[in-house]
Amino acid sequence: MWSINIRNLLNEQLDGPAAPQLRFKVKKLTELISYITALESDLLVGDPPLCWLRPGRKPCKTELHLSWTDDDGIYWQCPQCGFEGTLDGWQGLIWDLSVSGNHTVH
Repeated sequence: MWSINIRNLLNEQLDGPAAPQLRFKVKKLTELISYITALESDLLVGDPPLCWLRPGRKPCKTELHLSWTDDDGIYWQCPQCGFEGTLDGWQGLIWDLSVSGNHTVH
């Protein structure tokens, strides 16, 4: 299981990847932040983010299940391939679409 603090992957301005090779990973993680915080804020959201793991070198592309951890982290899990992880450090970033910057744990 992955456990990531997104701030460790961001540049000093906290608005993009710290290095070019982190661009894809940061993009996928920020999709998780935007989706779950918008959903909780009753904003219109599209489809859930897709799994980006490549089991057998083929993209999984299954919709991820997202939820909150007890300590304000974002938990993701792919029901198809089992890819899972937690994401911390997202609060207050430009991708945080929560109304007050706080969420209600479900």
